Amino acid sequence: MKQRVLIFFLLNILAISCIDPFHLELEDYESLLVVEGMITDEFASNTIQLSRTFQNENTSPVLLEHAEVSVRDEIGTITVFTELEPGIYKSDSTQFTGRVGGTYTLHIKTEDGLEYTSDRCTMTAVPQIDSIYYEVDSEVYDNGKVEELGLRIYLDAENQVEASQYLRWELEEVWKFRVPYPVFYQDLGYMQYKIVPGENDICWKYEQSKQILIHSSAEQSSDLISRKPIHFIPSGRSNRLLKQYSILVNQYSLSLEEFSFWKKLKEVTESEGDIFEKQPFPIVGNISCINNEHEKVLGYLQVSAVKSQRMYITQSQVNELDIPVYEYPCERIIYHTWRLYVRIYENLLSNGYVLFWVEEDEFGLPIGFQFTSAECADCSLTGNPEKPGFWVDMD
Repeated sequence: MKQRVLIFFLLNILAISCIDPFHLELEDYESLLVVEGMITDEFASNTIQLSRTFQNENTSPVLLEHAEVSVRDEIGTITVFTELEPGIYKSDSTQFTGRVGGTYTLHIKTEDGLEYTSDRCTMTAVPQIDSIYYEVDSEVYDNGKVEELGLRIYLDAENQVEASQYLRWELEEVWKFRVPYPVFYQDLGYMQYKIVPGENDICWKYEQSKQILIHSSAEQSSDLISRKPIHFIPSGRSNRLLKQYSILVNQYSLSLEEFSFWKKLKEVTESEGDIFEKQPFPIVGNISCINNEHEKVLGYLQVSAVKSQRMYITQSQVNELDIPVYEYPCERIIYHTWRLYVRIYENLLSNGYVLFWVEEDEFGLPIGFQFTSAECADCSLTGNPEKPGFWVDMD
């Protein structure tokens, strides 16, 4: 995930807060090249993704295949990126790694003969992350009507003189969770069942934060980054903190030009108010077409050094705090055998409910059947039952 590209293609963005829905009509729609890519100093493949813009939410971007993609450094060394999947071009990690002080230029040639190039981008050093920690805090929701307690996550770092003055953070969340009603009795049809070992009751869920988190030491007197708030978890609104939670913070160095790009993007995407309060404006990237000046291209090649740090929060740590506990909105339907008919039984199953438990008497005869919705009994519907390779169980 760290090597994925981070090029946002925004031609015009409207931040709208109004009662009636606003429908944007794209009468003069044109398909534009979208370039997404990042070069880092990590020992891993770098990725460039090429696609074409899509006209509306009912269509998908078209990945651009069979292009020639390469990166040139300041001494003229050219690294060719190979198309391993449609529209996905990767470097060989054993042959190419970005380095602090290196300058890189992206070059693309498409099948129709158009050529694109990026500005020259120099990789600056990035400081270490000193610590990540959390404290109990609150945020308001529902237009300020509801205040929710939870955990605020902070970051400390010291931006040394030789490192970049401009930083950006990306957050990757993974949490372990358990469904409230795992299946221990499998339906065989016609009110028949068998006992099964519980499975798909524990899963992991991944989510990448969409926040734009940037920082400029040039705008403050100290190079010390202290108590930088980077994330908030409302404990009563999410199952993140019920078992074990992990957050990976990736800290990237930015050039002044790239910092300005992200700052403009943040201003547009996070602005609020009337449609006429702030006029939309094009966010210019650092990639252009060199053999057709009228050909527009969307994207920003990011060249960044990166430092990362992961933090775990366990169930026992959360239990020590006086914060709300998430409750699953799961319905449990209980029928006793004297009022459960095959028709009702099959109707429940056909409407998305699953049998998860059968209560038996001392002779092994069923005296009660329990049903719930599928997502409350099978965690694989909302997560992944395979434990991540990095995961360490702390409790």
